[in-house]
Amino acid sequence: MKVSLLQENFNKGLGIVCRTVAARAQLPILANILLVAEPGKLKLTSTNLETGTSVWLAAKTEEEGKTTLPAKVLTELIATLPQETVNLETEGDRLKLGCGRFRSAVNGINAAEYPDVPSLKGKKAKKEISLKKEPLKAAIEQTAAAAGVDDSRPIFTGIKIEICPTGLRLAATDGYRLCVKTINDFKPSKILKTLIVPARALLELARSLDFGPGEELILAPTDEEKQLIFSLNGLEIVTRLLEGEFPDFDKIIPKSSSTKLETSTDELRQAVKAAAVFARDSANIVKFKINSLGLTISANTPQVGENEIDVDAKTTGDDSEIAFNSRYLLEMLSVVKSRSLSLECSGPLAPGLFKIPGDSSWLHIIMPVRVQG
Repeated sequence: MKVSLLQENFNKGLGIVCRTVAARAQLPILANILLVAEPGKLKLTSTNLETGTSVWLAAKTEEEGKTTLPAKVLTELIATLPQETVNLETEGDRLKLGCGRFRSAVNGINAAEYPDVPSLKGKKAKKEISLKKEPLKAAIEQTAAAAGVDDSRPIFTGIKIEICPTGLRLAATDGYRLCVKTINDFKPSKILKTLIVPARALLELARSLDFGPGEELILAPTDEEKQLIFSLNGLEIVTRLLEGEFPDFDKIIPKSSSTKLETSTDELRQAVKAAAVFARDSANIVKFKINSLGLTISANTPQVGENEIDVDAKTTGDDSEIAFNSRYLLEMLSVVKSRSLSLECSGPLAPGLFKIPGDSSWLHIIMPVRVQG
């Protein structure tokens, strides 16, 4: 292969694909990035066998071909080059690279050994959905905050995506919290489907959506429906789907409550952060005391001390006390962009239901912590 492209574009593309290179590669080839010279394009691909990423960069192609190079070496090398044209030429399994006064040769592995990564380029998927990327990005970030990270329970590390003609519903839970987000702003689809997608893959998609122009994203299951492809101009991310029974989360969502409060999201975030300092050595427990005067958040650790913060809040219903894990609260609050937030609960042992006033498309449930006294 013989191809040339701008260092700035090359560096940007490598920054995206390197994130799905296998961290602890089972095979040496998985520590590499696949480079394919196509007419007018250089395609970069990486995979960790769960998620694969491909980007297409504008290039001048004199000779088509492909090779694979170590991701760490290539990424670090390109980042050091001046913002000029980078010339690439293969010589067997070596890549000769030149840029201004810089000349290098990097040893690679034959591209024939690289795993196949499905792609929509040049194809029309039988089942595909068109989505606006910004609402999807926000929905992923909000729901992923409730997804599990324990690989011994893989189904909890996924986000359930329900596709129906009127909208797209995303849900994630780790058994202690639940987030549900509905996207109504997308082109109507006749597809009725439920998919469980690894949250890590969706977060990688959200991080990469600013690459390339265009506001629309294509979502398409592969023919075997064991994988899902997200395709944007110049970018594709493919991930395997999780198999198993996702919890029936609709049964968890409280239908009524005895206590309700509404408060400023910023004030609540600041108060929980302050309480978390004192909760750190006592299982991250922070207590909410709700009455007609408002909300009081407190935490204490005998070895450290205690604190109490009064938060302005509109309250209705019964006085109530409930305790939460501060880490769960802060992770939820970090992805909420609304000015105000409401909490509905029914005593110290019932789930706490957080909502955005005037927005029925989002809810977040955190299970309470049982405390003595």
